[in-house]
Amino acid sequence: MSASLLDPGSKVATSGFAACLGGGLGLAISLLGGCRGEDVYFDCQDQEAAFRSTAEGEGTLLDPLPKGEPYPVAIKFSEAGLNRLLEGVVGKEVPFTGELPFFWFSGPGTLEFEQTSDPVIDLAELEGCKTCVLYSFDFNVVLVGANGDFQGAGIGSVDLRIPLELRENVDTNDVSLLADYSRLRVQNLWLSAFGLETEEHEALVGAVAVLLEEKVQEGFGEVELLRLGSWAIGESGVELLARKLIVFPEQDTLALAMQSNLRLPAGGGLTIDGEMPTGVPMTLTFDTSLFQAMIERLLASGDIARIYDEDGKPDETGNYGVTFDSLVGAETQNRLITQFKVWRFADGYCGYAVAAMDLDVAIDETGNIALTAGDVAVLSGQGSGAVAAQDDELVAQNQGVVENFKNDVASNLGTSINYDALATEGSSVIFETLAVDVEPTYLETWIDFFVVANP
Repeated sequence: MSASLLDPGSKVATSGFAACLGGGLGLAISLLGGCRGEDVYFDCQDQEAAFRSTAEGEGTLLDPLPKGEPYPVAIKFSEAGLNRLLEGVVGKEVPFTGELPFFWFSGPGTLEFEQTSDPVIDLAELEGCKTCVLYSFDFNVVLVGANGDFQGAGIGSVDLRIPLELRENVDTNDVSLLADYSRLRVQNLWLSAFGLETEEHEALVGAVAVLLEEKVQEGFGEVELLRLGSWAIGESGVELLARKLIVFPEQDTLALAMQSNLRLPAGGGLTIDGEMPTGVPMTLTFDTSLFQAMIERLLASGDIARIYDEDGKPDETGNYGVTFDSLVGAETQNRLITQFKVWRFADGYCGYAVAAMDLDVAIDETGNIALTAGDVAVLSGQGSGAVAAQDDELVAQNQGVVENFKNDVASNLGTSINYDALATEGSSVIFETLAVDVEPTYLETWIDFFVVANP
């Protein structure tokens, strides 16, 4: 690349020189110090100081990682998705089979239970436990006498109330979603067996429910349904951890609100609700302001080059720099709109250009979200950048000044959107991206998934 948006050897410099001599741009600027006068916008020392100051303010990390709002990322599971997750992790068997001592009209005996239906999770409104779920199934029951003889049989159904909770694993820097069977309660128990009907013997059936609770609590503890790893992009030091579990029973949705140590722009953060697209088991939603903070951090850490030479190649001794202004989603297209500044701060012809670049968002042939960077357009500027903004032909001829920058932005941001730090003990979660939706304040991916046992 032989020239750039702010290159004094290009048409921009000629335009500025012509303007100083009364030419058509009407800008009183040029390479000549006398013509420039006291215009500090062209002063390289001032422009470099402004660039360095802006760059130092970008990409700072929060320490410690926040625990509360605002949350920049949310993972949601539909009720069907949560059932699939449970089945994949703990199987279709439930901690309910076994024996209980029981005294009936025929004398002392033992109740033997056998599950007859697959368990189903229901995200119901449960008083006193906002993050409990109902775990329901049917069963057969047999009454065996003290001497081992058959005393009768019947059927039943049960709703087990199981608390879900998040637990941070400090040693491994991740978070577990747990089902705590040790705090299980029998929410509803229905029996119709050997003359024992729930409607007629509520107190006795209630006593059986207490025995069932104690039996399960004795034999089972916490079961890890899911482990959510931290977000790692390059060497940038970024973290992303689940901080809050939210159940939306009216929408049959469970949400995991996630927090980052990236400092969000003012006003950043998602409004998390229970809405999900019909038939989609999982969604992953990012606040677009998080992407802005991520790019600024990648610039600060060097994962995306901050300074470039005359040919647009990364070079810490170069005379071009980049700072980032904003990122929002388009209103009508799957597109992210970025704005940034390209600075020149050496060789006597300095300033900055405010540039815009679109990032088209799509699903590639591998099923991942891919970002494609569009052309760079100069919107305005200061000093030499103001001249660049006046000359459309020059801008069109010199898109390459930020070619490396825009490609790095697209590839790194694409990696962050394809968050896959989900794991289960003894199993693997296989994702399939169904769709992506970009809105002005957020980007959401619709995901199908399968849980398979590890060999």
